[in-house]
Amino acid sequence: MILRFLRMGLVVFVSFALVGIPVMFPLNIIGQLDSPGLNKLTIGNVQDAKRLWAHLVLSVLFTIGLIYYTFRETRHYLVLRREYLMSEEYKNSVMARTIFIPSIPKDANSVESLKRIFDKFSGGVKYVWLNRDLQDLPDKVDERQQNVNGLEQTITKLILASYKKNIELDQDQNPHRLEGGHQLAIIPQALRPTHRVKPKFMPFGLPCVGRKVDSIDYYNEEIARLNEDINKKQQHLDSYPQLNSAFVEFHYQSAAQMAAQTLVHHIEMQMAPRYINVNPSDIIWENMNIGPYDRLVRRFISILITTVIVIFWAIPVVFVQSISSLNSLAKILPFLSGVQKWPPAIVGIIQGILPAVLLAILIALVPIVFALLSKFEGIPQKSFVDLSVLHKYFFFQFVDVVLVSTIAGGILQTLPQLLKDPTSVIGVLAENLPKASTFFITFVMLQATNGAGSAILQLVPFILSYVMPFFSTTPRDIYSRKTTMAGVTLGTLIPSHTIIFVLGIEYSTIAPLILPFVILFFALNYFVYLYQFMYVYELEYETGGRAFPRAIRHIYIGMFTWQLTMVGLYAVRGSQALGQLIITIILIVLTAFALGLYDKAFKPMFKFLPMDSFDPVEMDIGINKDTEPSLTSSKANLIQAQHIENDQVASDQGQKTLMDQDNKANEGLRLRKATSNPVDESYNDDQLEVDAVRFCQKLRQELIAETDHMQQDDAIENTDTLMRTQQLMDAQAYMHPAAYSMQPAVWLPQDELGITGTEVKQLQEQSVLATSQYATAYRNKKNKGEVQIDEQALIVEHRGIPGSLPVPGSNLTSVQNYVRTVVDNLNFFSAMGGTNVLATGLGV
Repeated sequence: MILRFLRMGLVVFVSFALVGIPVMFPLNIIGQLDSPGLNKLTIGNVQDAKRLWAHLVLSVLFTIGLIYYTFRETRHYLVLRREYLMSEEYKNSVMARTIFIPSIPKDANSVESLKRIFDKFSGGVKYVWLNRDLQDLPDKVDERQQNVNGLEQTITKLILASYKKNIELDQDQNPHRLEGGHQLAIIPQALRPTHRVKPKFMPFGLPCVGRKVDSIDYYNEEIARLNEDINKKQQHLDSYPQLNSAFVEFHYQSAAQMAAQTLVHHIEMQMAPRYINVNPSDIIWENMNIGPYDRLVRRFISILITTVIVIFWAIPVVFVQSISSLNSLAKILPFLSGVQKWPPAIVGIIQGILPAVLLAILIALVPIVFALLSKFEGIPQKSFVDLSVLHKYFFFQFVDVVLVSTIAGGILQTLPQLLKDPTSVIGVLAENLPKASTFFITFVMLQATNGAGSAILQLVPFILSYVMPFFSTTPRDIYSRKTTMAGVTLGTLIPSHTIIFVLGIEYSTIAPLILPFVILFFALNYFVYLYQFMYVYELEYETGGRAFPRAIRHIYIGMFTWQLTMVGLYAVRGSQALGQLIITIILIVLTAFALGLYDKAFKPMFKFLPMDSFDPVEMDIGINKDTEPSLTSSKANLIQAQHIENDQVASDQGQKTLMDQDNKANEGLRLRKATSNPVDESYNDDQLEVDAVRFCQKLRQELIAETDHMQQDDAIENTDTLMRTQQLMDAQAYMHPAAYSMQPAVWLPQDELGITGTEVKQLQEQSVLATSQYATAYRNKKNKGEVQIDEQALIVEHRGIPGSLPVPGSNLTSVQNYVRTVVDNLNFFSAMGGTNVLATGLGV
């Protein structure tokens, strides 16, 4: 939809330029006032009021074209959004059937109460996740990850330093050997790395401050200590304070859609607003316990601070704009009169390019503050923080770039005259506001060339691609560098496009020279971002195009601003342009009516899917009108839903056998469909428990029992294991990651000196998971140490970092990696001490 918006801008302004420029340029130039420079091309150069009828006709045509195009593109957007949300891949994902419920009152904040409320929708409730305040558990999980990273960096640097110095260890000191013949090395004390531990009362470490420790021993002990502490806390999640929010998953997508739209609670502002299509990776866990009135107060504070920023930021913007009028500024500030004696080329650069560059720098500083304010409001999703920043950032640019710069440009050029005769302000501004268009033509030209060039050049990532290899030494760092794509923030990207759209509309009939530069902007950015989204950018989360309607809103704001400006230009002409004035006012009313119709027709469809999009089977499974509500329990609904789908499942099982490696993609689709069934009929009442945390613990135990004494390949090929693993991933999808996070394996590269072998053995003796799979430290041609990972297995085959859990989802590769991780942990912990140690290691 970003690309479609850019294409929309290209089509709109090319169409208007082809019609408007041949008409307006001659009318503005020939036989009218003799305005200097580019001002001769503006409406301010028109003396004959009769010629303004042409500008009016073009304004009407442009307004009709914009309204038509916004409606047309929005209809296309809604079709595309429905196709996306109803696609097989998406509708079988857990996020399609899950809603987030904030502000739950205490009397309803339990699994039983939420199940009773939402079981009324077709298919009933599948899982309920009660959010809890995990206190210091997330911090401990982060600390463990930092220690794992620190240990990996320490040992890897030790190996590379040993290679660099060409150290050969005496084999008499290394009598032990690992499986596979790798030598176990005893690291000389002189080579063992040390560091100072930051005191707890200090926010950051300082040189020579803190106790000095052996780095390897310290990290080993810290990881083992944190493992024990974290695993104990993960086994007692029910003991943590409960928050006032929850996630509820239904068996059917239609039920989630209905639950999101229905009035749920009899007390105002309770259990609302409900959010749907929440991606687990999109959740802001810090905002899970904000009440409705607290949210209102936070939003008021955020809007107040945003308004203050916008107002006070106008001061440097006015100063920047004043640079473009050095002659007028010198009359007010005499000490600048010397600038007029400089060479014309230098003065031209200062007045033409410097203001636009400084304005672009000023604009770039505010999105960070707006992002913090949006998160402060209590928004529960990162994507919605981006959408909130999108509006704030546009509002900032609209006020400080469009309005303030326009008014400042007009005032500064006429300030001496206004000081002599303040009563002439309206007439003088109307005459001189078109002269400010030169600044915006320069601004749009700079954004078209510099903005698109910077986006395609990617200068900072290009420089970092040469710098980061010197710091990315561990296998984990190398993997992240090779698999992490550049991101893009929609909250700042889209306003940078819509503000140019607004400027194009604003000056389309006032200074038509801006149109070619607006066309250049949209043409360059369309092809640049077409390439970027295909090959460079990777979005962390998908909003389903929710930013597009907000961009359309910005277009209407631009239309109203443009029409009001035209009203002012006609008004100062008095009776000479009375007809144009009246028709333009009527045009404003019609535009407002079009916007109201737009909201009435489309706004509900931006959030929800219409019920006619769903399979009639889903819609028929609900409360029977002839049946008492007490009989429509979750179990009855689930069993009824299971019977309906049994024929298809049985048919699939009868026609297909276990697929081989070449058909894994098709197998994944079948597994997703199978696991989306409500429940197996063999499940008893206890297994129908909708508390996701308890069900997740049960599934982990069953998965451990199934994969015990099982090899990786056998486990991955076992359909039942894959299906149960898929259920486990879905069941923990909306748990806080710290609630189920396992210890990331310490990933070290194999080396010919035996250092990794020694460290892996020592770590295993302390029940710390470590591995040297798919990574090797070798001597390069310069006889220096270098780390290399197996890109074929890790990246091409999507195995990922050894011992790390994939993000919960419905991708077959993720399920296989999950099984692989469980089997690896099983084999490791079984060797270390049996089932109890294994269960602790897996967080059961």
